[in-house]
Amino acid sequence: MTSFGPRFFLTNFLCAASVACAPVAPAKINMVQDFNASYLCDGSLPMDMRFEPFKAELQSQGVLADLVQQPAADGFLYAGGGQSVRGRGRDVTWTDGKNVVHQCHDIAAANSKDDKVTH
Repeated sequence: MTSFGPRFFLTNFLCAASVACAPVAPAKINMVQDFNASYLCDGSLPMDMRFEPFKAELQSQGVLADLVQQPAADGFLYAGGGQSVRGRGRDVTWTDGKNVVHQCHDIAAANSKDDKVTH
């Protein structure tokens, strides 16, 4: 029975130490903004997107598609209307309604030195 005190102290100490060393929780998102982006795909094909909370609108060559945000391990993913847009930062991969894959880059990035914006 004499070892109960030291075990109790050690157990409490280890629990407190593990909490103190736990990673800091990410900051709570307090504001969501709409975001517009213009992309140039495959070097010459324009594609515009309007991002809203949990959805986006894609427009290119007369095609207008409403996309819904999808789970993504990294970056972002929107899909709907036979279209999908997957991206990270200023680069996106757009798969159009004909299942053609286009590599796109944000036009603003070509005019900006800061290339580290995420959606």
